Amino acid sequence: MIRYKYGPWDNRYYPVIGALIGKGLLQYARGGKGSVALRPTTLGKKVVRELATSSAWSEVAVRCEAVAEHAGSYNGNRLKELIYERLPEIMDRPHREAIRP
Repeated sequence: MIRYKYGPWDNRYYPVIGALIGKGLLQYARGGKGSVALRPTTLGKKVVRELATSSAWSEVAVRCEAVAEHAGSYNGNRLKELIYERLPEIMDRPHREAIRP
């Protein structure tokens, strides 16, 4: 991830999101306060159900369910605050610097 003024972000998200939209697995939705959100399409939900039961993706599915259960209702700003709260050492990094473990 990269440290930006308004929180950590990974530049790889943009092409991945674009590909998922292009394949009809995600669609744009109205977010809160004029922001944009994403939601899975019917096809996207079907693909997720199929992948979640496969041996190659079942462990990832379990982890995604745990994240969604604990943070699924958070907006981007709340996630940023949580990351900075739990990982205070990244607050002192210069903007646009890679955050590595």
